[in-house]
Amino acid sequence: MNENDFLTRELEKLKIAYNNATIYGRFQGGFLGRIAHEIRSPLGSLMGLHQLIINDLCESPEEEREFIEDAYDYAKKLMAIIDHLINISKLEGGKIEVELSSFNLYQFLLSIQETMTLQANNRNVKLTVVVDDTDLLIVADRLKLFQSICYLLEVGIELSELGGIKINGELGSNSTQVFINLNLPINSSQINDPVTLNNIDFEKETPMDKLPDLSVGAKVTLAHQMVTLMGGQLKIAETTTKSTTLQLCLPTPSMK
Repeated sequence: MNENDFLTRELEKLKIAYNNATIYGRFQGGFLGRIAHEIRSPLGSLMGLHQLIINDLCESPEEEREFIEDAYDYAKKLMAIIDHLINISKLEGGKIEVELSSFNLYQFLLSIQETMTLQANNRNVKLTVVVDDTDLLIVADRLKLFQSICYLLEVGIELSELGGIKINGELGSNSTQVFINLNLPINSSQINDPVTLNNIDFEKETPMDKLPDLSVGAKVTLAHQMVTLMGGQLKIAETTTKSTTLQLCLPTPSMK
């Protein structure tokens, strides 16, 4: 390897390290503001629907019932957001133990593919799973890892304009770690969110025909928190102008 090749590789490593530091630092700094906005948005929609009903602005009993049903859907979404926050808070406070178990990685990734395929197809994104060793085992909290990967795939699907997402599982060189690589057809700069409360438009309401959802930053932050709490790591392993590989590192049974 000549000096130019060495410098190119070192610069690429520095770039990846910088992207990891800035992304997670940005998300952590704006987490409270984003969550406040995501809770406020369905609350504002609920109040708008109730105001129409209270002021007798419904054109018919059928329309009034439709508004009530829409309000109930918003309430369920709001409850789901709050439940996510409560669970993370309990995990960080040690009030909920992480339930680690050993399970087959290949079958686990296939179940994720089955769950996310419809959502991916709706955005013309193809999901593929590649695991060389179909007997490879991993140690993690199955439910929390499932939710974490789904969050990350939702980010990739949401930001992708065209392309495919490859989910790759492989054993590390020291045989004590398993790597789950999510190759997303997006640039790492697209994984972005407002940084502070001052940058968030709290006057903007979610349209009535669209239920609120967790933001990109909230999903990545929650995934990062859950993977860390079960003893793993989540980082950007590689990034180019057209793709980003997110890597989850978790132990094998032999490490435990």
